[in-house]
Amino acid sequence: MPFAPLFLLLIVACVSTLSATMIVALSGRIMAAARPRGVASDARSVFLFDGDCLIDASPPARRLLDRMEGAGTERELLLDLLEHRFPGLRDRLRGLDGDGRSWIEARGGLGRIEIEHWDGLLRLTLCPDGPHGAAPGPVDPIAFAALQDELETLRCIGEDAPQLIWKLDQDGRLSWANRAYMRLLETQAATAADGSADLFGAKTFAPAGSDTESCRVSLPPAGDARRRWFEITRIQRGTEHVHFALDVTGIVEAEQARRKFVQTLTKTFAQLAIGLAIFDRDRKLVMFNPAYHDLTGLPIAFLSSRPQVQTVLDRLRDSNMLPEPKDYTSWREQVAALEAQAARGTYCETWSLPGGRTFRVTGRPHPDGALAFLFEDISAEISLSRHFRAEIDTARAVLDTLPDAVAVFSAGGVRLLHNAGYDMLWGAPDPGLADIGLSDEIARWQRLLAPSPVLGELRDFAGAFGERAEWSDRLRLHDGRAMGCRFTPLPGGATLASFQLDAPDAPRVIAPLNDDTAPDGAAQLRAGGG
Repeated sequence: MPFAPLFLLLIVACVSTLSATMIVALSGRIMAAARPRGVASDARSVFLFDGDCLIDASPPARRLLDRMEGAGTERELLLDLLEHRFPGLRDRLRGLDGDGRSWIEARGGLGRIEIEHWDGLLRLTLCPDGPHGAAPGPVDPIAFAALQDELETLRCIGEDAPQLIWKLDQDGRLSWANRAYMRLLETQAATAADGSADLFGAKTFAPAGSDTESCRVSLPPAGDARRRWFEITRIQRGTEHVHFALDVTGIVEAEQARRKFVQTLTKTFAQLAIGLAIFDRDRKLVMFNPAYHDLTGLPIAFLSSRPQVQTVLDRLRDSNMLPEPKDYTSWREQVAALEAQAARGTYCETWSLPGGRTFRVTGRPHPDGALAFLFEDISAEISLSRHFRAEIDTARAVLDTLPDAVAVFSAGGVRLLHNAGYDMLWGAPDPGLADIGLSDEIARWQRLLAPSPVLGELRDFAGAFGERAEWSDRLRLHDGRAMGCRFTPLPGGATLASFQLDAPDAPRVIAPLNDDTAPDGAAQLRAGGG
């Protein structure tokens, strides 16, 4: 019959429902036993933690947690909130050892906090009237007191902050301001006719973040005071705007002084004939003067784009304003060496350009890693030096054609030039001497000459000041040959000394050699004279 299977099906369904009900009931009892005093039915603020992790909380506790903001775990945020009301709470929790229950009295006697620790779980219960008092109303007094403490702290911070803080409503009227703002308002006496007290009036803000705006404004000086500048940050909160103003007068004045200083330097550099290019620590061109543009021929638009130092050198190379390297690899190595030497302050080279111009380029380090390059056109100086050197070579060639031995000494007694006849008569000096002085030459002459007061008189004549007159005398070599000598004053205190040997057929008088006279030179002269 179909009735029997249907009856069996109903019996199975009833048994299944009863089993499920028993399992749910048993699970509830197990869960209730697994945690110390469940929090779901507690009207007080109850928090259940497993380590730092919040695993359960009563509705009042949830509402309290929702009001807390900041970084960190929910346990840390809760302890930060309650620590002021319950001194030593954090240390007490840190020192928990084993299972148990304890209480901490609130500051001022307003309730307690119950601490329970079972099987690694921590339960905190805010008890307004002690651990067994009556259930609180809709607002937990202890939680409310903790929030009041936090609010008082924030209020004190806002009131006593040195920066200006104020709030404007949606109509632009002042709804709150801290003491610093009110003090400045009294100083400025800037209350508007409509009753608002916005010190700064209409302002144009620029975005400074996801939900912030900023601007920089100034206040007119009050009395003899200087103009004050403020950096204002505005944050929207609902329909109102919260403003923070930081006094940046010192920063603005420093920027203005720096700007004036740069303008002064720019005007000064504009008058220089030497080209100046300054690169910052990132090797970007930050300053150049007109002379640099005139010398290099680089476009103003290119220089104003703040190019890198290597880009500038590449452009100079392309326009034949650099010494041409053998290949591009050596050119890159040269650029790297130039930059490194300039950073050490040791770069100074003469650039001979393909067009015939000559630059003296100097690299100098500047503070904060900057580099300065000085470009000086020394083409005229090089040309003058070459012309002067050519004239000296011509004069020396003319002197070499003279039969007399000629030497010129400066006012300081340094030999400036001499001719070939001088070397033939007196021999070459010590090659190790950088500057050959008159005293050194007189000592060499004395080794080859018979004793005579002429050389002492020459020493006095060369070192004399004022008017001097040309004079002459006679000298005799150790081999008996006689010579005439003439000493002529030259402009600038210089002295010309010339020596002329007598004719070869003139009679010789052999002078006796002193013991301290070097015989080598005399012997050579005798050999040369036969």
